[in-house]
Amino acid sequence: MKHLYILILAVLTLASCGTDSGHFKLEGRLLNINQGEFYVYCPDGAMRGLDTIKVQAGRFTYTTECDAPKTLVVVFPNYTEQPVFAQPGKSVDIKGDASHLKELTVKGTKDNELMNKFREQIHSASPPEVLKAARQFAADHPESIVATYLVRRYFIDTPAPDFATAKRLLKDISAKQPDNGYVDMLKSMVAGRESTPDGALPKLNARDINGSSVTTATLKKARTTVILAWSTWNYTSVSMLRQLDQRAKASNGRIAVVGICLNPSLKQCRTALKSNDITTATIICDGRMVDGTAYNQMEMVGLPDNILLENGRIKKRSLTMSNLMNELDKIEK
Repeated sequence: MKHLYILILAVLTLASCGTDSGHFKLEGRLLNINQGEFYVYCPDGAMRGLDTIKVQAGRFTYTTECDAPKTLVVVFPNYTEQPVFAQPGKSVDIKGDASHLKELTVKGTKDNELMNKFREQIHSASPPEVLKAARQFAADHPESIVATYLVRRYFIDTPAPDFATAKRLLKDISAKQPDNGYVDMLKSMVAGRESTPDGALPKLNARDINGSSVTTATLKKARTTVILAWSTWNYTSVSMLRQLDQRAKASNGRIAVVGICLNPSLKQCRTALKSNDITTATIICDGRMVDGTAYNQMEMVGLPDNILLENGRIKKRSLTMSNLMNELDKIEK
């Protein structure tokens, strides 16, 4: 009887500490929201596709398989994104106000506590100060997966990438995280961008959502081609695709648009195209998200990300929508 009591006590203790060693659990409570749903995806490729988190009475729970540290990104209805750093057998708690999503806190593991402190540090910082803080964090905590997230967020997935800084920081992070394949992928991505000759168009070999071949030759048919990485959960990218498609319709064939959709679901992709009346753009969607063939062959690094081609050569990369439209105006004059 004594042994049985000890066994029951041990089971209850483990249950109260979180989840089993092969899973990660996320729980939360938000004020000013009753029902709804969030999306969650994994930018480092440790989880395929999108999952949905249901909200009831402001509370939500999400459990996922987890055999190694990984980064999850929760996408809220207003397209605010919250990174959560998962570890096997651990659980975290998210608290905050749905009307102030940028001020959420995630408690439960060291990595998430570090991210909380970083967000507090940059809350009122200027853009140069934010970059300095991200650079310093990565230098001070190369062993943390938070450092990897910040390097991609602030030095790679940005309209003005700083590949030299990213390369230097990733080298130190790799030394502290030798078994992290995602770090190796980022290193290869940065090296690829640095090695591409100025203006040279990488080789492309893909198929669009209707099964037609899309190659490097396809990209050179129009005088001007815009390649855009987009997804249905990223409002900015959908807006860019819609505006570019309208611009292409009015150009009488002078402008072509190729959209690389990062959705894991072709159905979601088609639904978004129909609801936004996007009919001119050539759309590629292989369901592999950031691991997709076209996305990586084009050496794209962000969401949204874009490439502006003129006469078959790269003219600009990673432009804001206003700058992209200005460049199109210049070309069409």
